[in-house]
Amino acid sequence: MATSSRSVSPTQSKANRRAPPAIALIIYPITLIVGSIFSAISPTARPPSRGSSDPASALAPTIAADINVPDGHSSPVNYFARKNNIFNLYFVKIGWVWITFAFFALLLTQPYFTKAPSGLRGKRSAQALLRYSIVTLAWFLTTQWFFGPAVIDRAFVLTGGKCESLTPLAAAAGGGLAVDSWEEIKLIFTAAACKVAGGVWRGGHDVSGHVFMLVLGSAFLGFETLGASRSYLNVAGSEAKAKDDSDDDSTSDNEDDDDSVPIFARRFAWGVAGLSWWMLFMTAIWFHTWLEKLSGLAISLGVAYVTYLLPQSLLPWRDITGIPGL
Repeated sequence: MATSSRSVSPTQSKANRRAPPAIALIIYPITLIVGSIFSAISPTARPPSRGSSDPASALAPTIAADINVPDGHSSPVNYFARKNNIFNLYFVKIGWVWITFAFFALLLTQPYFTKAPSGLRGKRSAQALLRYSIVTLAWFLTTQWFFGPAVIDRAFVLTGGKCESLTPLAAAAGGGLAVDSWEEIKLIFTAAACKVAGGVWRGGHDVSGHVFMLVLGSAFLGFETLGASRSYLNVAGSEAKAKDDSDDDSTSDNEDDDDSVPIFARRFAWGVAGLSWWMLFMTAIWFHTWLEKLSGLAISLGVAYVTYLLPQSLLPWRDITGIPGL
């Protein structure tokens, strides 16, 4: 009876190796909805009236603004709405660096990769690196560079945006630029260059780069960590049963020591993913319009779908990218 109670049926084994659930992604639209509702009903989240006819002067910075609040904001502001809060300075601004560290911590420590059979070890690692490359390329093209300005900057210009308030620069140039040339210069600016030049990125649809990065990064780490954790627990459970059968306790202390590094790596990855979610919630409350947040969410979920959900139904794509934990 003891032996039968410890056995694992094929059905149970298959259930333990299910693909990551798509329903988990619903946390992101829920987060944005709750944050947007809070921003509408909370007195501190509503920007004060400035007597200005320009609604874009509210708390809706571009990605280059790095979660910023105008200096003239006179009402009480939550700590997370300040540009100099520690999480913005040392986490959001270099968010993809944290995500990269967390991913490689998983890749180098988890038994799913390090203790896989020799025939699978290289394949699993290569597929994980490919998934990382896909999401990193999407992040880079969307927020950093796309054969010139990034996708979000190009979208801003295509929807009528430009770099405004550059009159001091025009005066410094001696007025030697034709009007048409000066307008062209306004259009070729990126958000970052506009900010450095002292201008204001205004007039177009500002896709939320923060929403895009925080959603994609946390979803990426969530899927990867969940897959590695599930595989690790299956292996650990099998090893524990084998120990019970043999009553071999002589190496348990050493194995506990060996387990500490993978456990720490997984906790670190979950921590980065969790903090990304929290900063997403703060962004949902304090910054951008609903449409700007929605567009950032749509792009990030599209990348997550191609990377993690499409392989579940498209077998040729699964053979290329793999599925975490399978």
